[in-house]
Parts: sequence; C-alpha cells; structure tokens
Amino acid sequence: MKRRGVSKMAKINEFDIVDQNAQSKVGKFTFWNGDVYDGEYKINYDRLLLLKQGRGTYTTDNFDTYHGEWDDDTFSNADIHIKYNNDAQYRGRIDPNGTMVGLGTYIFPDGSSIEAIWHNNIPSTNIIYREPLGFAWVVEDISVDSITFSAGNHFWNDILSDDSTMCSSKSFDQSESN
Repeated sequence: MKRRGVSKMAKINEFDIVDQNAQSKVGKFTFWNGDVYDGEYKINYDRLLLLKQGRGTYTTDNFDTYHGEWDDDTFSNADIHIKYNNDAQYRGRIDPNGTMVGLGTYIFPDGSSIEAIWHNNIPSTNIIYREPLGFAWVVEDISVDSITFSAGNHFWNDILSDDSTMCSSKSFDQSESN
C-alpha cells in the first residue's frame, strides 16, 4: 500500500533539492533532554526526523525561551525574541547558529538596554545604551573588549528638543538693560 504524499527527492532550478516527503504540522513536543518546542514543524518520514519549521517557541530545560521563525530546525534569518532565565532578553536578528547579527536590542534584567547593529554577538555600530529610565548614553569609545559611554546632559537635550522653550539671545539682552 502506498502512503499518500510520498515521493522522491526532486531537483528544482538545477541547485535546490527538496524532499517532498515532509509534511507541515503544528504541535508541542518534549525532547529527551527536557527541552520543549511548541509550534509549526515538519516531519521527514524517510529520515524519521522532526524539524522545527515556521513560527514556534522553543524552551530549553533551563527555561531560556526562543520565539520566532525556524527554518529546517535552525534559526531563520529573521527577528526573534529570546528571553533568558535571568530575565535578560534579546529582540532582533540572529543567524542560523544563534549568533546576534544585524539590528537588535539586548535588554538587561534591570531594564537597561543596548540597541545596535550586532556582529558576532558584539554591538558594533549605531550603539545606543538606555538606562532603566530611558535616558540615552553616548558612545565615547569602542574597543575589542569594552565600550565606553559618556552620560549626556539629559536636561539640555530635553530642553533643546522642545521647540516651545526656544528663545533668542536678544530677549536676554533686553531684560538685562531694563
């Protein structure tokens, strides 16, 4: 008896090989090590494999949670939300190996964050550090093992960004002469 949907490997566009014996489904699985996956997956019956495929949430046995898109059991090159068991988080791009690359924000347990363009898990350009109250700090220096920030004068930054508080030097001069 022939199973429905079973077929051989197919060659497409001279380069890609697609196994048409995989079926997409949605479900929840607990793995032998205690990890849990809940989301879209596909089963390859020829190889007896269950592969994370599509949108889903993977929770490790130490309660780190990865929520996002999966492609052939690896991270898709798309935005993902990672919540670590110490309440730190990362929202942004990662490569298939789980390395932070591209635009992303790392949020520390205290609520402070670093938004940057990441390269190999290191913030490299367009770095903005925000303290828990939301004030931004200016990057002063970047080296291989550290980033130095300087505190901006938040009072003047707020004043200068508010057009209603702008005044000319003439108004000060006139009031002094009276």
